[in-house]
Amino acid sequence: MIKKTPVKSSSTSSTRKKKPPRTSMLKRFFYRLVKGGIILALVGSIPFAGWVWWLNGQVVSRFEGQKWQVPSEVYSAPIILRRGAPWKKQDLEGLLEETGYRFGRNSQKVGWAARSQTKVSAHLRSYVDHLGFHGSERRIFSFQEGRLQIQALNGDDVAEARIEPQRIGFLYGGNTESRQILTYDDIPKALIDILVAVEDQDFYQHWGISLTGIARAAVVNFTQGARRQGGSTLTQQLVKNMYLSSERTYTRKLTEVVMSVLLEYHYSKQAIITAYMNEVYLAQLGNSALHGFAAASQHFFGRPLNELNIDEFALLVGMVKGPSLYNPERSPKRAKDRRNTVLAVLKSQGRLSAADYNSLIERPIRLADKKKERSVYGDYLDLVAMQLSRDFDETTLATKNLRIYTGVDIRAQRAASVAMQRQVAALEKRDPKLKGLQGAMVVTDRLSGQVRAVVGSSGQHYTGFNRALGAVRPIGSLVKPPLYLSALATGRYTWWSQIEDKQLRFNVAGKIWAPENYDRQTHGVVHLYEAMAKSYNLATVSLAQQIGFDRVGDTLRQLGVKRPFTMHPAVALGAIELSPFEVSRLYQPIASQGNSSELGVVLAVMDQSDQLMKRFDQHNDVPFTDALLAVTLDGMTKTPKIGTARAAQAAFPELNFAAKTGTTNQQKDSWYVGITGDYSTIVWLGDDDNVPLSITGSSGAQKVWIDFTRNVNSISLPNTLPDGAAHYSVLDSKFEIAADRCDEKVTLAFLLGTEPKSRSSCFWPF
Repeated sequence: MIKKTPVKSSSTSSTRKKKPPRTSMLKRFFYRLVKGGIILALVGSIPFAGWVWWLNGQVVSRFEGQKWQVPSEVYSAPIILRRGAPWKKQDLEGLLEETGYRFGRNSQKVGWAARSQTKVSAHLRSYVDHLGFHGSERRIFSFQEGRLQIQALNGDDVAEARIEPQRIGFLYGGNTESRQILTYDDIPKALIDILVAVEDQDFYQHWGISLTGIARAAVVNFTQGARRQGGSTLTQQLVKNMYLSSERTYTRKLTEVVMSVLLEYHYSKQAIITAYMNEVYLAQLGNSALHGFAAASQHFFGRPLNELNIDEFALLVGMVKGPSLYNPERSPKRAKDRRNTVLAVLKSQGRLSAADYNSLIERPIRLADKKKERSVYGDYLDLVAMQLSRDFDETTLATKNLRIYTGVDIRAQRAASVAMQRQVAALEKRDPKLKGLQGAMVVTDRLSGQVRAVVGSSGQHYTGFNRALGAVRPIGSLVKPPLYLSALATGRYTWWSQIEDKQLRFNVAGKIWAPENYDRQTHGVVHLYEAMAKSYNLATVSLAQQIGFDRVGDTLRQLGVKRPFTMHPAVALGAIELSPFEVSRLYQPIASQGNSSELGVVLAVMDQSDQLMKRFDQHNDVPFTDALLAVTLDGMTKTPKIGTARAAQAAFPELNFAAKTGTTNQQKDSWYVGITGDYSTIVWLGDDDNVPLSITGSSGAQKVWIDFTRNVNSISLPNTLPDGAAHYSVLDSKFEIAADRCDEKVTLAFLLGTEPKSRSSCFWPF
């Protein structure tokens, strides 16, 4: 019999094996928690790392690419001061002040000038244009009998001196930022020191963010119970302005901090401070935001940044804290207080002595004359944009910060604008029916054809409608000099030739056209120079009939009329419609005596690296000889002497110039062309609604020209003629060369071969 051994209960044994100790469960729970946290942290760091990587790309691409879309800058021609030119001392002083030169006790520093009772000295600035580098130079100017004398410091005579080209505006094309780009070397060290002292004392020690600055701001904000101070570094301010919006959230602040650290990691302090100098927002000018210290210097002080004083630097740095609040144009007292606060910071840091501080805080804020805003150039900029549109797209002009050099003469432009406004106002005052009278003016360099000034309206400000380009009106008697040129070109006529001023009738398309003289009279047989000077219509139409109306039309086209027109007898009296700009082009070959035919506006385009992108050369092919053009111009000098422009000659008795007045039917248009040794000028006055007026070319447009010429100190036309032409004194009654003793004679220009072949001694027989 097998003995069964009793078996212990398995339930108790097994329960004891499966039940773990209590401490083992806690360890396991903690392990799992840590592990899960690590996994979550690793998983969470992936998007964070990706976000940082994306921010890094944004920082680098913007900073190394084109940081700013800066509109192209448009510059005037340099102002050339020539020895012997007519100048008044007060005019030169005014010009230096307008172009940003400061007057002091001496002119040792660039951009400074000095004056005595009889002389002016100036340290003229250097500049770069499409012709190369022009160094700075000190010159002494004196005025002998109204003529400019120029000397170097050693007393040597100098032929000419140059004032640098002036920026006259921008080509925006939709861009609403005003900015000038500086390199690090362009930035005055004093400005950097002041900015760092006031805005970020730890700039050269921190790596994008300043823990001490944050702590300092936190203490101030906590004690004040509100947000009174920020802890942003210059780097953070730059990031905020260049990359971020102005919203105040913790997310944006975190983004700002990370991007600031990345910016400092990639770029030097020099690069960051340079970008800041160009980026900082300092004012709102209408629709345009003013960015950067360079643009602010020009706007507020009218001078380059490197010519400012310590107190002026302090004013600009003080504006960083509140561009609108501390704008010296709007709040001069508040701006001065803020400037003085900045100066006090410099004093407290030992950067400014107590004596200098006390002196500087007493200085008034001297802002630039607002005339330097140069709205006077709006009409000229229309021409610039029109010419450049053929070679550059709008986006390039609006964003690439090109430098555009033009031929505008700032003295001529200012004088033309003032003359138009002043004389139109005087005409309206004299005759209230002229209210709303408008005008346009085009001034070119007589020899080169460069457009020196453009006025598109009679108002004080740019209107948007440029009548110099858009007012297409009949030109009246301004057609006559080209017509007389046609006659001289045949070789059958001279200025002495005679023609009859008599009644004429023409059948034009079944209608009778019977022209009349302005005085409703006929004048019998007259010389050609008399007929043109006195603007006899009947003699002129008779001449056109003799040489052929088609020939006159061909001459107009050869001289530059590109607008289509149909030739008929009335065109000989100006029934052809052109804009003032087109009339200026028509006269340029005559005015220049063949030196130029096309009008020039833009000279060259350069980039910010001083590389020439495009140079604009004029085409000056004229199908007439220099001699013929010169003889025609010489004939026009009779108009001021004996003709319809005698008032202009009376205003300038010593000036030798050519002129022609023009008045259209019912006196709807008043025209004048005046040609001196330096300028060819076209003036038009009229009403936009094309209504009859109470003025003629003599009583209207001529007054504008006289005013303009009085303020630009024009020089006389030369008396010399080119090869192929010569002056001869001719008897008035007989086609013979007159001896000196002859009384009834006139001096005229002739094409060689057409002059009289016989001579008169004017001896009376006994």
